[in-house]
Amino acid sequence: MRNFFRFSRSPARSAAPRAPFDGRVDGFHAGAIEGWAVNNVDPSQPVKVVIQQNGAPIGEAAANAFRDDLREAGIGLGHGNYAFCFPVPAEYRALRSYSLSALVDGGIELRGSPVAVFETDEFPFRTQGAHVRDFLALQYLRGSGIEIGALDKPTTVPQGTVVKYVDSKPSERLQDYYLTELSGHDVVHVDLVTDAHTLEGVPDCSQDFVIANQVLEHLENTLQALQSMLRVVKKGGVVFLSLPDKRFTFDVDRPVTRFAHVLEDYRSGAQISRESHYREWIELVEKLPAAKIPERLNVLMNVLKYPIHFHAWTAFELFELFEQARTVLPYAYEIDCFKANEAEALFVLRRTA
Repeated sequence: MRNFFRFSRSPARSAAPRAPFDGRVDGFHAGAIEGWAVNNVDPSQPVKVVIQQNGAPIGEAAANAFRDDLREAGIGLGHGNYAFCFPVPAEYRALRSYSLSALVDGGIELRGSPVAVFETDEFPFRTQGAHVRDFLALQYLRGSGIEIGALDKPTTVPQGTVVKYVDSKPSERLQDYYLTELSGHDVVHVDLVTDAHTLEGVPDCSQDFVIANQVLEHLENTLQALQSMLRVVKKGGVVFLSLPDKRFTFDVDRPVTRFAHVLEDYRSGAQISRESHYREWIELVEKLPAAKIPERLNVLMNVLKYPIHFHAWTAFELFELFEQARTVLPYAYEIDCFKANEAEALFVLRRTA
């Protein structure tokens, strides 16, 4: 029998003190060094990450961007806002082969640092990542237009392009409403407060483009919103969309939304399926036990009226959605571009005569 009361003359060992910082460099991708960092002493304070090349600082980034994997891992306070992304200046990228280090307060080097970078010429449509969306935006967005629901991540547009920002609430109310999600981030100035389903206040055929990134899944009546976007763009103008692919998000366990469902919402009104959307979200995303569902349902649907992902698709069903919508909506358009891009699907719809 193992003796649990054995005495020793050696002094007891105390637990090792917790490091003041935690984090790691995940690597170099699309011209930027990426990773995460958290202050273990005060996780509410964003960490400043200093990037060095050959021991010399070349810039810094705040580790305050959201990443869902950090939220799921319960890092820090559990809200997931501990990621950083530092675009490497062109003069260093021109070296083609170089090494980067990431350090936090007091010169503490993050795990995974330094990172050896060997750059080769990139062809955006052969790769995936945030730069692919930027690449498409630079090709298609010209003149003046609107962006719906930009919050703290407005789309990169070419120089000289004019964008007005549209949302359901003024900037200051958005900041309060999404207090946790936007912690440490500032939203864009909202130029027009309106309902994204109708875009009331935006004249017909008045815009060169409409941008809606990661928006359409938050709208109950998908086809009504798409119809309004097409209504306000000029003939030849574009609707620039990105939507999440459920296979790579917290929607992974949800059934795919079929076209027949969004068509019924369009014809009969989205209120007919509102409660079922919220129930599905609570059961399959939040995964609450049955006893807690009624209270949570009331809070989300009636108190907060929170814009969950009302629908969930993969890239395949999204392509089907936009193809079949052409036979229903009163405005003609073509799918000018489609790109599956990691956890998102990118579409450019061009309104035709």
